[in-house]
Amino acid sequence: MINRPNWSGSLRLKLVLTFAATLLLSIASNLTFDFVTREWRKEPFTGYQTSKQIVSEKLSLLEQELPQLQDPSKVNPLLTRESESGRLRIVLSDLQGNAVYRSDSVQDTRIDLYEIIYEQKDVVNNPAPGKEYTEMTPVLYRDQKLVLMVSGKLEAEQGYIYKNPPLYSVLIFFVFFLVVFYLLTYSKMREIQEMSKGVSLIAQGNLSIRLPVRSKDELGVLTSSINEMAGQLEEQMAKERLAEKTKSELITNISHDLRTPLTSIIGYLTVLMEHKEASGALKPYMQSALNKSNQLKKLIDDLFEYTRLASNQAAMEKQVIDLAGMLNQMIMEFIPLAERSDIVVQSTVPDHRVEASIDAGKIARAVDNLLTNALKFSVKPGIIDISLHADPEWATLSVANTGLDITKEQEEQLFDRFYKAEESRRDHTMPHGSGLGLSIARSIVQLHGGEIWLERNERHYEFRIRLPRKSEMS
Repeated sequence: MINRPNWSGSLRLKLVLTFAATLLLSIASNLTFDFVTREWRKEPFTGYQTSKQIVSEKLSLLEQELPQLQDPSKVNPLLTRESESGRLRIVLSDLQGNAVYRSDSVQDTRIDLYEIIYEQKDVVNNPAPGKEYTEMTPVLYRDQKLVLMVSGKLEAEQGYIYKNPPLYSVLIFFVFFLVVFYLLTYSKMREIQEMSKGVSLIAQGNLSIRLPVRSKDELGVLTSSINEMAGQLEEQMAKERLAEKTKSELITNISHDLRTPLTSIIGYLTVLMEHKEASGALKPYMQSALNKSNQLKKLIDDLFEYTRLASNQAAMEKQVIDLAGMLNQMIMEFIPLAERSDIVVQSTVPDHRVEASIDAGKIARAVDNLLTNALKFSVKPGIIDISLHADPEWATLSVANTGLDITKEQEEQLFDRFYKAEESRRDHTMPHGSGLGLSIARSIVQLHGGEIWLERNERHYEFRIRLPRKSEMS
């Protein structure tokens, strides 16, 4: 079965009909405008067209009848008869100007052809009532080359002309066409604008919006499809948010349930390590168990903290803190750990106070994650540069080091959760991480209204944190 197009709901047909209607209305409007304004454009004129037309028609008539007259005696009566009907002067002369045949209204037997031609130029250029207008043409009669001349007096005709320059007329038509086409397509343009605005809002994440369906043509079908797509995306996003919430709650609950017994295990191992009766042979195993337990606790703490940050459950306790003092203290605690890994720490921190309204604990954790990351992936021996720069509005902290090269794809994944570097790039003397350090740092910085990013030049890596110095609530 052949599916025939539904022309009643076709946007193409509507556009064709709209264009045709616009064209017809524009033509009608132009004609109406021309009729209404014709009196303003009317100008009188004097013409001689009728007199000239009589001469021209008589010349053509005689040029056709002469070849049919075999009897030369009938030529003069023919010329006389035709001249009387139009009060004309008709002559058949030879090439020297001798009148071979003539009507009774012509008395001259010789005619100056050149003078007549010269006079006719003036008559054509400067016509006036009473001037004699002549037209001539060569004819062949009885093997004789002759010139047929028809002359008549010019009579003035009074009339009017309506000036309408072509450019003016085209401009009026074009303006009418644009106005009418705009009015007829206004509803469709509004429908397209509404669709564009709605799609823009959907692209910005407002999936609850629904576009009004104003027609049954292709635009209406497209609008319905967009509404259906938005509905499906909204439903899918709701499912994903629910799944993410469920997963976050599960991780939070599991992390909480694991932390309590793990804390007890760490406590027991610590007591055993400090007990005087602890066997020398078992002590290394107890130390290893304690280290692994502490490492596991850190992983659980990272997972718990990331879940709270990602679900916006982390409470912010902002207060005015000296960033320079806090950073100097962290550097002093970091230097011994770096020296054990054959790393030199260089710092450029202002001597004066750099105050900022922040949650000191969370920012310290973000900075510590950057320092730990630099320590893990620095080339040994190596250098870690730490700096702090401030202006009245922002404070920028950077941690830089030299490490092994990574690909562009790896660089783009550094801040993704659970992303870990390749084993070949790791310092195997450092404990394994959870892959959440940089993700946690990014979440903390974003909660403060700041930015965190990486600037890389081949093997030189510089992580930067940019924080506002004033609280958004102040």
